[in-house]
Amino acid sequence: MTVPARIYSRVLVILDGSEAAECAVRYATDIASKHEAELILLHLNKLGVQRGSTHSDPDTLPRVQVQKRLAELREQVRIDGVRVRDEMIESRDLSEAVHKFIEAETISLLVMSTQGKTGMVRWVFGTQFEQVLDKLPVPLMLVRPLYGKIVVPLDGSKRSERALPRAIEIARLHNAELILLHVYQSSTGSYSDQWALAGHQQIADQPLDQMREQLISLRNRLRQEGLQARVHVVQSNNPAQAICEFAESEEGISMIVMSTHGRTGIARWLLGSVAQQVVKNLRCPVTLVQPDVN
Repeated sequence: MTVPARIYSRVLVILDGSEAAECAVRYATDIASKHEAELILLHLNKLGVQRGSTHSDPDTLPRVQVQKRLAELREQVRIDGVRVRDEMIESRDLSEAVHKFIEAETISLLVMSTQGKTGMVRWVFGTQFEQVLDKLPVPLMLVRPLYGKIVVPLDGSKRSERALPRAIEIARLHNAELILLHVYQSSTGSYSDQWALAGHQQIADQPLDQMREQLISLRNRLRQEGLQARVHVVQSNNPAQAICEFAESEEGISMIVMSTHGRTGIARWLLGSVAQQVVKNLRCPVTLVQPDVN
């Protein structure tokens, strides 16, 4: 019986201290196990850009915390019978540091997540990453986190905000970013007219600046709770189409979480019709939350 050749002898995973980056460990462990390869967990810390600076990024974790987490990851990998060790590198030029590490350690395969605290590829290899990747001496395996960015469409109504608790729950569990998306329409738009007809004149008349301030206030509250959150506002006369277009154009969108409908009448129809169109036209998962009846 012919024994398959072992293509990889040493697999490298790049980490930045985030759970999103750690999603690559599972894939790398599986490959290392099948090829009887050694797995190296490499934590990167980017120093200040000024020469001689020893200051790290503001979001950098304390060294003791990083070492503790690397030790936990090592134990998880060893359960699968894989040889594993960890390394830490601090550098102003992460791309150069990674290249030198790959050559010095004779790495066979580089595995990394597309998302960490920020976009991992750009963070490690810089803005000209396409040119850098062309010169990478080993194969690169990029994996996407299960949940990177979660979009919560909000129209200014309390009913739409009832999707927030579920979105927050998912974001906390997967260390995902929350995007509070508002589709603004002028007061002369047909959708605004329908809100007024449904008895919600305050939503129809709400100025853009006021809505933006409300969203920023909500974003700040979420950040104080330790969540990654930002606001995005688009102008469109078609809310469902705008939601779908944003989800398709924004890199890393993993899920839409939105309210299904109001309690009765036209308000129920308005939110419900938007939700139905989003589900029908989007390729990414959509979680629909039914508002409380109280």
